[in-house]
Amino acid sequence: MDEKPYVPPAGMAETFEWATMTHFLLIALLAAGAIAIIWWGRRLHRRWKEAREEAMRAAQERDAES
Repeated sequence: MDEKPYVPPAGMAETFEWATMTHFLLIALLAAGAIAIIWWGRRLHRRWKEAREEAMRAAQERDAES
């Protein structure tokens, strides 16, 4: 009779180690990407806010001159 050898649960963990490591790597990369997107968005928002304030200042100076 051809019976398959018994594989203990610890052996299964070793078998799927590549999948676990791949998932951890993917999670780390996505987390780093999310942090980068948040950082970039805050930077763009700050630049937009400064430009809006500068435009308001320029408009006030224009109104004061006329």
